[in-house]
Amino acid sequence: LYYPETTIRRVAQQRKHGELPKVGIERYSAAKLMIPELAGRDRDEVLAELCAKMEAEGFVENAQRLADEALKRETIASTAIGSGLAFPHVRGVEGGGLTLALGVSSRGIKYAGSRGLVHAVFFMVIPTAASAFYLKLLSGLVQTFQEKDAREKLMGYDTPEKLWKALIKATKNIIR
Repeated sequence: LYYPETTIRRVAQQRKHGELPKVGIERYSAAKLMIPELAGRDRDEVLAELCAKMEAEGFVENAQRLADEALKRETIASTAIGSGLAFPHVRGVEGGGLTLALGVSSRGIKYAGSRGLVHAVFFMVIPTAASAFYLKLLSGLVQTFQEKDAREKLMGYDTPEKLWKALIKATKNIIR
């Protein structure tokens, strides 16, 4: 349920002169954390893939340990909520900020605890100090993607940048 302590990997960077502060979903994620077509076929493979992405991009130190903690969380209760969505997360990560990685699958993923296939997996790493922000982010994502049209707008992209732009556009009125 809680991620064991580790060294800080992601540290807030100073804004350049004249640069506007990040708003909305941009505060929690980046294009480099988007996977437009997941390779994994089931929950465990997809969680490992998302954790590996976070490690490769410098957001976490140990992808395997993070994946193990995510799977422990899943044994308590599935984070698949229906409508092809899942919101796995790991709390208690020290250092860094609240971070979101998104992976989508056009063919669908067998996700334990879900009646149907999951097509969008929103994986969150939550520092202890960011619990309140996590709930706002989660609420905004669920509110946005409960609509079928919004979910469909995440599908079919061939680059992380295109998926990122679609996520920003879909959430801009809800997540501020």
